[in-house]
Amino acid sequence: MVSGVTVGELNSIINVLHIPELLSQAHEIAEPAKRSSQSKEQRTTTILVVDDSLNTREIEKSILEAYGYVVVTAEDGQEAFEKTRELLYDLVITDVEMPQMDGFTLTERLRGDERYRNVPIIIVTSLEKDADKKRGITVGANAYIVKGAFDQSNLLETVRTLIG
Repeated sequence: MVSGVTVGELNSIINVLHIPELLSQAHEIAEPAKRSSQSKEQRTTTILVVDDSLNTREIEKSILEAYGYVVVTAEDGQEAFEKTRELLYDLVITDVEMPQMDGFTLTERLRGDERYRNVPIIIVTSLEKDADKKRGITVGANAYIVKGAFDQSNLLETVRTLIG
C-alpha cells in the first residue's frame, strides 16, 4: 500500500500511499460486506471523517461505507465542528494537521460539548512522536492511529472496538 516516501517538515519521513490499490481493496471488500448487511439489520451508525486530504477522506469513507456505516466528511476542523452542531455523530475520525482548526483543537472542543463528551474520537495522523500521541489522548481521543501504520483492518478493528 505504500508506494513511496517523501520528506516533510523538519526532515520527517512521510509515507506516500498507493491510492488505486487502497481503493481497489476497499471495493473488493464492499461486495461481501453488502451481501452480509442485506441479511442483517442495516446499521445506522453515522461517522464523521475529518481530513484536509481529499484522497485520505475518500479512502476512509470507502472503507467504512463498505461495512455499512453512514459517513459524512469534512475537510478541516472548523467545518467538522460546524457539522457537529447540526447532527450528533456516533464516532468522529480526525486528522491533526489541517487548516482552520487542527484535530487536537477539534477533539478538545468536542469534549467540551456535553453531547460529544462520550462520543468516541479516533485521531488518524502522520504525527508519530510520543508527545503527539500523548497530546491526542490528553485532549480526549479514544484512539490514535499513525498513518504510516494505517491499514483498513486496523481502522475497522478500532471502529468496532469503540462502537461495535
